[in-house]
Amino acid sequence: MPRFIEKQYKSIINKNKIIDHWFWTRYSINPYNGCQFGCIYCDARSDHYHMPEDFENEIVIKTNVGEVLDQRLTRARTFLPDVVGMGGVTDSYQPAEKKYENTRSILQVLARHQYPVHIFTKSTLVLRDLPLLEEIAQQTWCTVSVTITTIDPDKSIFLDKFAPAPAKRLDVLRQIKANAPHVQTGALLIPLVPFLGDDPKEVADLFTAVKETNTDYLMFGGAMTLRNRQADWFLRHLREAKPDVYQQYAELYQFTPNAESYDGRYVPTGDYIINQHEKLLALSQKHDLPHRIKRYIPNDWRKTNYKIAERMLNVSYERQMLGQSWEKLFWAAQNIQNLKEPIEAVAARGELGHIKNVRGHIKRRIEDILANKIM
Repeated sequence: MPRFIEKQYKSIINKNKIIDHWFWTRYSINPYNGCQFGCIYCDARSDHYHMPEDFENEIVIKTNVGEVLDQRLTRARTFLPDVVGMGGVTDSYQPAEKKYENTRSILQVLARHQYPVHIFTKSTLVLRDLPLLEEIAQQTWCTVSVTITTIDPDKSIFLDKFAPAPAKRLDVLRQIKANAPHVQTGALLIPLVPFLGDDPKEVADLFTAVKETNTDYLMFGGAMTLRNRQADWFLRHLREAKPDVYQQYAELYQFTPNAESYDGRYVPTGDYIINQHEKLLALSQKHDLPHRIKRYIPNDWRKTNYKIAERMLNVSYERQMLGQSWEKLFWAAQNIQNLKEPIEAVAARGELGHIKNVRGHIKRRIEDILANKIM
């Protein structure tokens, strides 16, 4: 049985130094620490996130979240409305939400301040708040991403047995599209779990199933990462339940089998990731199912900056997926969307080249976009 610990925090919202180029989030909020879904591969178990050690049984309930957030947004001097990511570390709609309603309280505040929202979840409970999410979508922008790592119910029981079954998550996508038409929604095949979530036929079936929900995208990227506590937890369960697959992981991640603590790689070796991405990109094209999320575009001086950055970051993403050079384009885009003024004003002064990483063909392309108003 989970143990709920109520704790008050001075701040509830975090501002990222750069906007996340996959999910378009500038800010992040986790209404709870710890997650009752307890997916065995979840990276939130790693030391990086400072979560409770008993991740799925010790759930920290952040108290007065609505009041704290409202005060922060009201008094903020450097905040501009931008995408708030919710559930990126722990699911905002885990079962605790039924009782504590932290996520609903936060969404009500964000709606009052007209901040766009990106929800990450595996839960059917998100359907409870569809009217509120539709309100946010009509005001600014709202996206719901539902993680589905496999549609095989037996594999799902091993990977995320406390979360709703894959069929129920697919139904969430259907219901959002049917009942909240302004909410952008899609599936996340993230992470791709080697040997358990990468069977070609099963992945193709997943694309077919997601396409049939009439959703907006199916995003993927990278194989499962392994590090410290998260790696130890996952590999212990894998060794006990699937010893043959455990040996395959030892080779793919180059760790010492049965070691006291994890000593392997963060990502798989060799061309595994690139080969998988090539297959996924082909499936995306075959099913006419976008693998990128349309970003929020503010209706203020940032408008052109964000549009240009979106184009550049979409290209950067695909290059990264295929193991091609992507860093210069990525950082040029990040620097553009972090400007404190419209890029048109920078260009009018002849200072595009003063933006870090904006030079050569990147600079010429931006000049062409601005001159011809190609967006």
